[in-house]
Amino acid sequence: MAASDFSINKFKASLKQGGARPSLFRVLFDYPSGIPDPPTKASFLVKATTIPASTIGSYDVYYHGKAIKVAGDRSFDTWDTTIFNDEDFGIRNTLENWMGSISNHSLNTRDKEVFNTSEGDVAKYKSTVKVIQFSKAGEEIRAYRFFGAWPSALSTINLDWSSQEIEEFTCTWMYDSWSAIDSHLSRQVESD
Repeated sequence: MAASDFSINKFKASLKQGGARPSLFRVLFDYPSGIPDPPTKASFLVKATTIPASTIGSYDVYYHGKAIKVAGDRSFDTWDTTIFNDEDFGIRNTLENWMGSISNHSLNTRDKEVFNTSEGDVAKYKSTVKVIQFSKAGEEIRAYRFFGAWPSALSTINLDWSSQEIEEFTCTWMYDSWSAIDSHLSRQVESD
């Protein structure tokens, strides 16, 4: 490695906009029909999330005992959002109702309205969720849409007499696919 590779000036020149900030984001939930929106928008109370992973599996094809790696199918990990809980329990209640329409607590039944679909339609319990990354100037620079998304798990909310923090919980999401949109390039990258 050449000594010039350690130049701080070359590093600064390569990071022209100063680097993307992980705190500049917003999450938007699009709730299915029949599930009322909470009184507080999730975009204000989602504290943390991630940009989705992208994984293409592989499988081995053998020729005379030698393995050759061949690209396989794409798989999608779960996606998590950490949400502040307000005293109205608005978002928590909406997510619990959404999950209750998928699988009832006491009867282990499903709301037939959310599962009735026309041929080719997505099941009505699935929806679209979006995470947007912003620049330091407040411009949308990249967005990810999760298609066929639905909440699969809600974490506990810890209660503690000695705690002085705002309650929070995590929602784990399943989804069918995601797409990325480079806002400043107007280019869409499909993942399915």
